[in-house]
Amino acid sequence: MRVQIKLYATLRQYAPKENEIGDAFTIEIENPSIQGLIDYFGFNKSDAKIIMVNGIRVDRLDFKLSENDLVVIFPPVGGG
Repeated sequence: MRVQIKLYATLRQYAPKENEIGDAFTIEIENPSIQGLIDYFGFNKSDAKIIMVNGIRVDRLDFKLSENDLVVIFPPVGGG
């Protein structure tokens, strides 16, 4: 199944090199869930602080995704 992804801040390292900041990119995923996305990219759940699917915040790892959903992931805020 295909889903659209936007990754921000430190998670941008998992986006395609040619991907511009704020632009979505498409991936094919076998496990269409938030946990499936985390496994696909290989980062920890703690690295994905805010997850939104089609503009709605999602906290459950078992949340099921649908074809062409837009998933936006933000890491924890850093700074000093």
